Amino acid sequence: MIKCVCLIVEQNDQLLLVQARNRQKYYFPGGKIDKGESYIQALQREVKEELQLDLPKTSFHYIGTVVGPAYPQKDTLTELNCFKTTETIDWSKVEPAEEITDLKWVNKADEQLIAPAVLEWIAHRKLNEKEQEDQSVSFKFYEQDDWETVKNIAITDEDRNFTKTPIDNIKLAQEDPSRYPTLVFNSEDQCIGFFTLHTDGGVAPYTENPNAVFFRSFSIDNRYRGKGYGNIAMQCLSQFISDQMPKIDEIYLTVNDNNIGAQKLYERCYYQYVGEDELEGRPVYVMKQPIK
Repeated sequence: MIKCVCLIVEQNDQLLLVQARNRQKYYFPGGKIDKGESYIQALQREVKEELQLDLPKTSFHYIGTVVGPAYPQKDTLTELNCFKTTETIDWSKVEPAEEITDLKWVNKADEQLIAPAVLEWIAHRKLNEKEQEDQSVSFKFYEQDDWETVKNIAITDEDRNFTKTPIDNIKLAQEDPSRYPTLVFNSEDQCIGFFTLHTDGGVAPYTENPNAVFFRSFSIDNRYRGKGYGNIAMQCLSQFISDQMPKIDEIYLTVNDNNIGAQKLYERCYYQYVGEDELEGRPVYVMKQPIK
């Protein structure tokens, strides 16, 4: 897989895309990550090389990752780590470098002009927007009066292979103040899910960042699955954490290596793979997402 960074610039239904060396398809500005570079360093270099813009590293903000077919390479996947910039730029005055044969606004519907991985990004964006229109969720930290509500969350036997039950999490939180059990409600005020936010020792195995939080034991009530609630909850999570835990700037989570459904959910919600580990004796992938 080819790992890349790219700059996302949107204007209504258009994307600012580049054409390199007169190729047929247009792509996001950006490129491959060189050995030893961070994502931000790679993006800053690529933007300077392609668009002749010297943008400060602090202006780049991560918005997600998507995987799709590489272009022009065949039978290869590319991972696009996408960022936006907070800099105000008059794009009409940007003069691309020689290797960029065109820079223009491309309508998202002009699929014949757009590289496959960019189309994948557009499809993910549409899916997320549709689910957010159809459903909404809210979160609430657990309180003692919520005990009966938590007991009624329906968890399958298969779920127990991957995560502790909500009741197990409540009992652990009673002994550990760094655990924050959290309930998920839909727009009809029905409790449809649960997770725990774990600071301090909970996240310490995965990062040295003291301002990170570990997201764990996420489950959607079996009676409410197939309605997009899992995706919506993950999309809303960072805002909830920002509001309730303003010092937190990164979310970490683990997912079992055989839990393909959860892996795909987190990928769709732009979590990045950062390594492998073991949790309670089982192999897991470690993923993270920065909070802006």
